[in-house]
Amino acid sequence: MGRASNTLYEPAAEPFAEIAAAGQPRAQIITPARPSYLEQFAASELQHYLEKISGAQMPIIKEGDGRELPYSFLIGETKTASEAGIETDEQTTGRDGFALRSIPGGLIVLGRNDLGTLFGIYELLERYFEVRWFMGGSEQIQEIGEHVPRCEDLQMGTVDLVVKPSFGVRWVGNGQWALRQRMNAYVKAGDRDVGVNWRWNFHTFAELMNPDDYYDEHPEYFALVNGQRTVTDSSSHHENQLCTSNPEVIRELAKNLIAVLDAEPDIEIIALSPNDGGGFCECEECHALDEPGRDWFAKYSRRLAIFNNEVARIVKQKHPDVLIKVGAYAMYARPPLDEDWRPESNLIYQLCHLYFCHNHPLGSGMCQSGETYEPSGTRETVETDGLVEEFQPNQEFCKILDQWLELSPHLFIYEYYTIGGMPKLPWPLVHTMRTDIRYYRDRGAEGFYTQLGDNTWHRLGLNYYVAAKLCWNADLDVDVLLDDYFEKLYGPAARPMKDYFMSMEQAMQDWNGCASYGLQGWSDLQKIIGPEIFTPAVMKQMGASLSEAERLCAGDETLTQRVGMVRQMYTEAEEALAAIVGE
Repeated sequence: MGRASNTLYEPAAEPFAEIAAAGQPRAQIITPARPSYLEQFAASELQHYLEKISGAQMPIIKEGDGRELPYSFLIGETKTASEAGIETDEQTTGRDGFALRSIPGGLIVLGRNDLGTLFGIYELLERYFEVRWFMGGSEQIQEIGEHVPRCEDLQMGTVDLVVKPSFGVRWVGNGQWALRQRMNAYVKAGDRDVGVNWRWNFHTFAELMNPDDYYDEHPEYFALVNGQRTVTDSSSHHENQLCTSNPEVIRELAKNLIAVLDAEPDIEIIALSPNDGGGFCECEECHALDEPGRDWFAKYSRRLAIFNNEVARIVKQKHPDVLIKVGAYAMYARPPLDEDWRPESNLIYQLCHLYFCHNHPLGSGMCQSGETYEPSGTRETVETDGLVEEFQPNQEFCKILDQWLELSPHLFIYEYYTIGGMPKLPWPLVHTMRTDIRYYRDRGAEGFYTQLGDNTWHRLGLNYYVAAKLCWNADLDVDVLLDDYFEKLYGPAARPMKDYFMSMEQAMQDWNGCASYGLQGWSDLQKIIGPEIFTPAVMKQMGASLSEAERLCAGDETLTQRVGMVRQMYTEAEEALAAIVGE
């Protein structure tokens, strides 16, 4: 194994060196004389998977201790790597990219940092030895989703590869699976947190100013709603907004942010954002900061833009290198109109692709008023006459994205490749992800995140896998990626399994409607679009493909388990559709 071309990646070139023969090692793994934790971890991961493939346990030795075997994998900051003059800088490798370079008798794996070196090992295993990690979630699911070929004879070809990730910050899933997909937020190597030190995800007012600690003495810190400053369940992140025009609130919240950063000086990114939902302050001071006449998507944009800047200025004095991540979301998705307003340099704005269309690719112009959606107000509010429009087509989202990119020195994306309004039905989105993630990269977004549910791998695992692969390398050929996925995950059942998933994707595209929280409504999203997409004909086609896959996998325990997860998805979809019809 080692010479065959992997269609997903360019193969290694000749000459090839023998690294395992008849299950016996012909190579060693060399670390620096004083390896870091991640360099040692990277060596152990390479040793583990090469042994799992070939049965050959390659010894791990420290540089300078002598080499007994003809070939060497040199991991991390070795003297050999330094002498080779490999450049790993922001321009060539980004934060945690790497270089793979063949030298006589070996291969150097060197990252921009130690995490980049570990990512180089995972890339090496994936590109040249066809190891795959298809599923996250529980340890059992991860084990079911791991693909490791078996071959007692291994060769390593000649490579000269430099890799820079498509996004500087990448968060698709957590833990071990995400680490092996080269994500760098909320990942662990062994028992250690590694990667970007990012505190909290999004809604943090309740974290930073809990009503249990403040309300009794300072009710004026909290939002005035319907003439009263009251709080409800203090543990909820969906209530109890703050009065963001109050200077004391600004100072106290900034003080609390600084206290967190003082206690954990390694934090790189920390979130600052209102609690989810409504309940924003209606006092005269807050209202005076709002821009009259703007739509629902800019209802609170200006007041929060001013608030974010004021907090950021205070925090910057003590922690100038920490980035504060704030939201561009729902009623504050649009930037303010002030011509001279700019975000402080220590702010990251994270733009959420919610209340916009989830069925048409960004940049395609396919959302069409009167054809793919009917414009209509969806919520009546006290502050306005009539109904408020809570949906905009993707064309408008792209304009908002460009406006933020022009204003903000840092922009992250928040995507929804799982969504609460579709609790039991699949959410076919590969047809949009295949271009959307590249679109974000090409426009200049620095970070990418998608919601992901640990208990939804059976239903949405393909979404998560494709998102992670494109988040790391947005230039992958998605058609080849899908073929690779189905062939390696389902073996002899690859064809019917691909037919099963692609029939869903095609049904979503054939329906051609816009789908959104704001258009159909959170509670009605599944009820409205589910029967339109998963028609009896589509379900019949999916069912036939699934039955054929089950037949082809009979007798293979691992393949049967993998197809069994799809059967669970199908059964849940049948039950959800029956419930909708029965209402």
